[in-house]
Amino acid sequence: MKDHSFYQFVLTVRGRKDEKGTLAEEIFDDLSFPRHAKEFHVLSDYIETQSNYTISMSVFDDLYEEYTEWLKF
Repeated sequence: MKDHSFYQFVLTVRGRKDEKGTLAEEIFDDLSFPRHAKEFHVLSDYIETQSNYTISMSVFDDLYEEYTEWLKF
């Protein structure tokens, strides 16, 4: 099982031609993003309250679910 932060996973998603790729680019460009965080509540709280992302929270939810699956391999 991998021990990587959500941000490290997001770097693998950059360049996708979908909403998850767009969110990954916004996270990459956000210098205040909590880059070492792994916990859903920390990340979702940041996105909901501290950021100006244009993508809906459901995209984040789906991306976080993909992250948890990615960690297993």
